[in-house]
Formats: sequence, structure tokens, C-alpha cells
Amino acid sequence: MTDGFYTLITGASKGIGKALATEMASRGHNLILSSLPGERLDYLCASLADKYNIKARCFEIDLTSSDGPLNLFMAAENNGLMVNILINNAGTGIEGPLESYTQKGIDSIIFLNIRALTLLTYFFAPELKKTSSYILNISSFGCYVPAAYKSVYLATKTYIYYFTRALASEFRGSSVKICMFIPSAVRTNEKVITRIEKTGWAAKASLMEPEEIASLGIKGMFKGRTAIIPGRLNKFIFSIGLFLPEGIIMAVLRNMFRREKAL
Repeated sequence: MTDGFYTLITGASKGIGKALATEMASRGHNLILSSLPGERLDYLCASLADKYNIKARCFEIDLTSSDGPLNLFMAAENNGLMVNILINNAGTGIEGPLESYTQKGIDSIIFLNIRALTLLTYFFAPELKKTSSYILNISSFGCYVPAAYKSVYLATKTYIYYFTRALASEFRGSSVKICMFIPSAVRTNEKVITRIEKTGWAAKASLMEPEEIASLGIKGMFKGRTAIIPGRLNKFIFSIGLFLPEGIIMAVLRNMFRREKAL
């Protein structure tokens, strides 16, 4: 840990974000945590600060709002909190046929998964370049192939994939290491677990705990890996996918997620 610096994690109140916050705190890193209002983020901050003897600040900001990303950046700036690790974890998604979506739902996915992540990276990049630092963007295992019934969500995760790879090339030679985390199925809540169990054996077999995911992601980040796929099975499935025609993969996923919606 660099004294006086903070790790900023968005979407930190639950799931992978909460696990990432705990992992970083356990390593002695000060924290800036962000989530939607009303998610009791202050309790998490106080708990981690007390348990791991670190400094922790929380800001409840809706990052899908027009000024949300700027407000989070200014909150750090105005409080003199120097960030040397930015973890863009906040994300949301909708499943089902495109015509079943609402405009508000589509806006939320795009504004949070793409706009907020991009703007936060844009705002913090100049400061990050002044010291040895990291940017970790959370994508998804599904970013590699189009999947029916998850069209908008996975399209945003593909954006993160290409955006992060481009930045890694652009920032090469600077003090900033750009990393992308590509998790698959994560045991976040009962609803998610039930959905995954209905999807098929591959999804069930690749299901991982948030704490395990977070540990592998942070280890990969500090090793400077551009793309981090957690879990041996996920890496094996990815390697097989490299040799299969995209059309076959898309057909399998289409049938898988159509069956899921029918259950």
C-alpha cells in the first residue's frame, strides 16, 4: 500500500463489489466506496475500517444520473482523497427479448455500464498517471460472443472489453496498469443462483463465490495482467471456445437462455 492513497470501488455495497472492498481492506488499502443511496454503505465502511485498521470513506451517488460520475470524482477531489487504484465494478443488466425491455431499463444499463465507467476513467486518469497506479474494469465472460436474450447487457460488457484493451495499449509505458476482470457465474444472491442453476451444467459448474472471485481479480491486477479470467473451468471453456465457430456458440447460448426464460 502507498500511504495516503485510496482505492475507489464503485458498486461496493454487495456482491463482487463488497468482496473486492473486503479484499483490498485486508491488504491494508484505504477505501473510497460508492453505491446507490440507501444501501447502508456507511456500515460497511465503518466495519472494514475498524477490522483492518484502514481509512474508509463512502459516497452514495447514482452513477446513472447526468452528473453522477463527476460528483463522485469531485467528492474525492474536494475531500483531498488521492486515488491510485480505480475499480469500475458498478453494473446492471436485464434479460429477455429486447421488446420486453423498458426505455428506462435500457438507459440504466448503458449509463452505468458504459457511460459511468468511461467518465470515471476519464476524470481520474490524469491523477493516476502521476503515480504507480491501477485501473481495473469489470467485464463479463459473455463479452466474447453475442448472446440472445442478453443483447444490451453483454453489448455493454463487450464495450468494456475493447475499451480496456485499447487503454492498455494507449497507457503502455505510463505508470498506470490497465486491467480487465472477466468473471463468469457468481453466487451473489438466491435469485441469481436459481437462474444459473436453471441454465445448465456449465453455468452451475463454473459458479464461484464473490470472495474467491475478488481474491483472484486483485491478485491478477497486481500482477499487471491485462485480462483476468478466474477459475480453471472458465479458462478451459474459453480455450475451447477459441476453436468453435461463432455461429455454433451463439446457437447454444440462444437455446440455453430461451429455455431459461421458459422455466
